[in-house]
Parts: sequence; C-alpha cells; structure tokens
Amino acid sequence: MDYCRNIPSAMDSLQYSPQIFLDIFTYLYILSYPSSKKSSAADCRYEACVPRNCGNGPNIKFPFYIEGLQESYCGYPGFHLKCGKHGYPTINSTENDYIVENISYASRSFRVYNAAVLSNLNGRCLPQIRNTTLPIREFHYVNVTSLYLLSNCIEPLSKDLSRYKVDCQGENRDNLDLAILDKDENLQKGLENCEKNVVAPVEVHGDKERIVVGEYEEILRRGFELNYRSSSCCSICESNGGRCGFNDTISKFRCFCPEGPDSQSCRRADAGNSTENLNTR
Repeated sequence: MDYCRNIPSAMDSLQYSPQIFLDIFTYLYILSYPSSKKSSAADCRYEACVPRNCGNGPNIKFPFYIEGLQESYCGYPGFHLKCGKHGYPTINSTENDYIVENISYASRSFRVYNAAVLSNLNGRCLPQIRNTTLPIREFHYVNVTSLYLLSNCIEPLSKDLSRYKVDCQGENRDNLDLAILDKDENLQKGLENCEKNVVAPVEVHGDKERIVVGEYEEILRRGFELNYRSSSCCSICESNGGRCGFNDTISKFRCFCPEGPDSQSCRRADAGNSTENLNTR
C-alpha cells in the first residue's frame, strides 16, 4: 500500500484551504506593526490627570490637584485642593479655608478669599476668621496688607475708635468689634483697648490707609493674590500634547503622555515611531 497517497502535500493544503492565506497575512501584519500602536488605550496616568473642576471656579491641573477627583501625582506635594460645600475649590491655611477664585497658570499666580465671606449670606457677623499662615513655602503673597479684626473691646469706645466699629451684634462676646488696617494711625489704640485680635491678609487698592464702617467685608471678599513656584517644563509638556505630573518617589517632574510618561515632553505624532520611549515609567 502506498501510504504517501493518503498524506496531502503542503500545496494540496493551500489549494483546498484558502483561509490560511488570510491567517498568515494577519500574523505577519501584527508582527510588523509598531508596538506603540498595538493598543489604542492611553496610559492610565495620562487619563487620570485630565483637568477637573468642582462645578464652580477654575479648571484644576498641575501643579494643583483636587483630592478625591485627581491622583496626587497630578500635582506637587502640598498643592492639594478640596471641593468645598459651595462647589468651589478651596485651600486650607492653618484654621482658615480659602476659596480659589481663579488661577493664572501662565503667570503662576492665583487669587483666593476667605470662605467665611461666602458663608455669610445672611449678613450676620463673619464666623471663624483666624490668623493666616501660608500652608507651604512655595506660596508667596503679592502686594498684601494686614487687616486687624479686633474683639472684646472696652466699652464705651473712644471717638477715635468708634469710626472703625463693625455692626456685629450678638450674644457671643467674641464677636467682631473693630476692623483697622495696619497702617492706620489709630491701630495701636485699638490693640490696647481690645482683648483679642486676628490679622487677615487683604489687598488694598491705591494709597488707602483707612476703611469705613461696613467696608471690611468687601475688602475680605476681594481677596488677595499669591504666587507659586513650579516646574518650567510643564509648558513644553503641554505644547506636545502631554499632561504634567510629579513622581514623588524620585521627586521629579514627569510629563504624562498617551503612550507613557517622559521626563519632559511627549513625542510628536510626526516624529515617527522608530525609537521606543525608554524613559523610566
């Protein structure tokens, strides 16, 4: 018996199985396709650091990040914000919450005001304003002066101090009595006649050294500006389609790209795919 007649040749298999041509072509195509295009899914860190907001206020991105909405590696350590009950991003400074009203990423500055002002919708005394200390050394005041909020003052007030009296009546003896700017000639008298004082940073326009009754709340609502220090690499990263972040392990800036992180910038789409990204991930 000729057993060879029962074993089909390779050519016979190809002749009677045309599907094999498609299988071979598909296999070779996958092998030759650039590895960076095998998956359309973007890097998880790139996706996590998309700018977000609290419903109101500015969009938040590097060097800031919103706790609970963005990962900590999307910003610098200490630059965390929270979404307040009014739907605005807030930053905590000692015992005060400050609302972040706007951020200029180009000039590396942002404007804040005390959240107590926003809470004072019923027009009564401002609550919970305490001495302010900047939370981290990367933040710096821009053109601010000090507003002294004095309470537990000796009655009756002298004529010189009566002009600074705040209309704030209540059962709590710690309610605010006087509001005086630090350059005012009568500040020392106020400090000597009142048991408690709180210093709040404010921004005063022009050469104004004295405020009138009822104006202190407007000055507090105006807020003040802060500068911050940040990596100069972020603009380069964003100009090439990346999202800025930070590697806390090595304490260095990272540029999160769709194909993976880089030390400074993403590869442009027209740069080709001949070189794999070998940066630390």
